[in-house]
Amino acid sequence: MDISKFRIKLTRYLKGQSNETENALIEAWYKSYKDKEPELSDAEKQRVRNAIRNKIKTAVVRPSIFRLPAFRVAASLVLVAGASLTIYYLRLSNAPEQVRYTAIHTNTNGLKQIMLPDSSVVWLNATSRLDVPASFKGKLREVKLVEGEAFFDIKRNPKQPFIVHTAKLNVQVLGTSFNIRAYRELKDVQVSVATGKVGVTQGSKCLAMLLPGQQLSYATRTGIYQQLTVNPNEIQSWKTGSTYLKQANFKELAVVIKNIFGLSLKPGNKQVNNYLFTLRIQHNLQADQILKVISQIHNTHFRKEGTDITLY
Repeated sequence: MDISKFRIKLTRYLKGQSNETENALIEAWYKSYKDKEPELSDAEKQRVRNAIRNKIKTAVVRPSIFRLPAFRVAASLVLVAGASLTIYYLRLSNAPEQVRYTAIHTNTNGLKQIMLPDSSVVWLNATSRLDVPASFKGKLREVKLVEGEAFFDIKRNPKQPFIVHTAKLNVQVLGTSFNIRAYRELKDVQVSVATGKVGVTQGSKCLAMLLPGQQLSYATRTGIYQQLTVNPNEIQSWKTGSTYLKQANFKELAVVIKNIFGLSLKPGNKQVNNYLFTLRIQHNLQADQILKVISQIHNTHFRKEGTDITLY
């Protein structure tokens, strides 16, 4: 850690000089770091603690800046390094109120449109689960995409940022529309933006600030991620009955076929497992019609045994 640069950034934050986007992300990130301490000497740590206590007691912060709760603080440090921002958790003497969530599920070929407590709207794709609180209290609006895919159209509220938690990533906005795909069977989580700006973090690291037409793909096993350009209309077309696949691997194709038609698509040989697929799948067509199109892409055949489909 560069201590001199750290002091500059910490002073800027304590004086209320950090920008709206940074402050909108701060509360989401600092909540994830209950047990981490900064790389400072005991004397440095004590000086920072004293500075924070004094700031909480005396500072008048402009309304757009996130206000830290006036409790006894054990550690609170902010480090900005390039596009990465690390937040060290504030240990508070008072535990936060326990929030109760309601689990909303969809089954195969099942879509749901959900109205959230703040009038934001979520579309939940097939075989998905979203955990939603009865109301949004406190500084944040938080939901949990436990499994599957969802498109969020979020009502703007700069004073209460909206956060979607997944198993690997946190996605935060002030008010925008975006899509998250996080099926367990797949090896990546995809965050795609239709409108506005979206911040994506993993642990202490800010992976990206995405704009419309941008997508972040995060490999869940390796932690490798990349930013891509996508069509904002295509990423949400599943809401209206069309799914677009572009250079999708066999596993991704199998998940889509399972979600739409309830069929288990399996490779008949190793070569099929390595194929990539680009096509538009219309949900209102018969499964056999779609399977014939899929077979034509690589000149393969398919065999049906109940709900099991083997491509060979």
